[in-house]
Amino acid sequence: DAWEKDGKLYLRVVDYKTGKKEFKFTEVRYGIGIQMLLYLFTLQQQGEAYFDKPVVPAGVLYHPAKDPILSMSRNSSDEAIAGRRLKEQKRNGLLLSDTEVLYAMEHGAPAEAVYLPVGCRKDGSLTGSLASAEQLGRLSRHVERVLRQIAGEIRRGNISADPCVFDAQKDACTFCPYRAVCCFDQRYDKKRYMQKTDDKAFWQMLKEREEEEHGHNAD
Repeated sequence: DAWEKDGKLYLRVVDYKTGKKEFKFTEVRYGIGIQMLLYLFTLQQQGEAYFDKPVVPAGVLYHPAKDPILSMSRNSSDEAIAGRRLKEQKRNGLLLSDTEVLYAMEHGAPAEAVYLPVGCRKDGSLTGSLASAEQLGRLSRHVERVLRQIAGEIRRGNISADPCVFDAQKDACTFCPYRAVCCFDQRYDKKRYMQKTDDKAFWQMLKEREEEEHGHNAD
């Protein structure tokens, strides 16, 4: 999706999902949930030559692509049903923290957003799943580091069976159709445990990593 202002093209990448999918900083941290971000930052870096104007990343969203099946009391009013349907159609993702950009995505946003995962506090400040332009810049560099790491492992021929583990109830092996091929064996192979990371911890981690890298470069 695109919106143009002052000679700049603001682009948002949308992924339509028939199932449940959430944008999680834990997955982004470990390079798992970066597909849409890769598209977004590639457009930012390469898009000017194609669109003939600078591209500004406006965010990414998972968009429900099916009518929800609701479980409600048979005495529920039409208004209650409609409200629940709207709630189920809420998008989730990460958006640029810019009031004008958010309004271009949904009229009424951010204060009266229905579909976007954003809102306004009483003092007028924005709230929700948002990132500043500076944070998106750090995120772009994080995605690039992850890609370099993946490419390096492929080049070295690393095909170790080291599935990701999110918690005691969920790991990459739970519903994997290739278990018979990978032959993971806990006696010899190891799992990668993902440390749960919220937005504040994630942004702080990226900031500290870049400060450390700049310090090493200065030395």
